[in-house]
Amino acid sequence: MLARLNAMEGKQLRDVRYGPDHNAAMNEWVYNHADIDGAKVVWARDMDPADNHELLQYFHDRHAWLVEADEAPPKITSYPK
Repeated sequence: MLARLNAMEGKQLRDVRYGPDHNAAMNEWVYNHADIDGAKVVWARDMDPADNHELLQYFHDRHAWLVEADEAPPKITSYPK
């Protein structure tokens, strides 16, 4: 799945939503390069609606995706507007 996401064209924003029993120490999906603004792919943890809106506004030039990491299998959908 990660290879498929990274192969997509254009700049991407991945909003990762974890389930309530997620073990971040064993299965972390969010990792970014040092130059976040210049990166092709930016990963972020899902937050409350106001903070998600601010994130989407900041990265308005990217295609936003919701990644539900703890689904079996993990699920990715275009981020709801």
